[in-house]
Amino acid sequence: MEPSQSLHVAPQRNTAFYNSGLRLLRHVHNAEKQGTPFLWIERAVHRLTGELGSWYGIDAGTLREGDRADIVVINPDKLDESLDAYAEHPVESYSGLSRMVNRNDDTVGAVLVSGQLAFSAGKAAPALGKQRFGQFLRAGRPSRKLTPTA
Repeated sequence: MEPSQSLHVAPQRNTAFYNSGLRLLRHVHNAEKQGTPFLWIERAVHRLTGELGSWYGIDAGTLREGDRADIVVINPDKLDESLDAYAEHPVESYSGLSRMVNRNDDTVGAVLVSGQLAFSAGKAAPALGKQRFGQFLRAGRPSRKLTPTA
């Protein structure tokens, strides 16, 4: 690159384009319904949770007594073509820059972070963004146990 040239980096417009896990579950679910299973749904869920936690070396992705409870509740009847919808949403912190998003509110019924309801029925919990729900997970280190909240 010539010294007189400038390098422009385009902002990421697809930072929230993240429903590939739901698409995998749809593929597995449809194959089961058609009598041509290639992967059990339980194994697919483990692939998206426990195996990823293990691969990244973080204390996440499994449900065990005494662990943090980060849970996503999925409606299998909504693992449908709605997962293919495309949408954009402005991000205020980026001067209103529009970004691609995949919001599958009918598919994802609820999200709990550390046992606290963060999202349900298409709406964020009022406390989300105002109080701490979880913690940053560092690779190779066990996460500290969070104290339960009322």
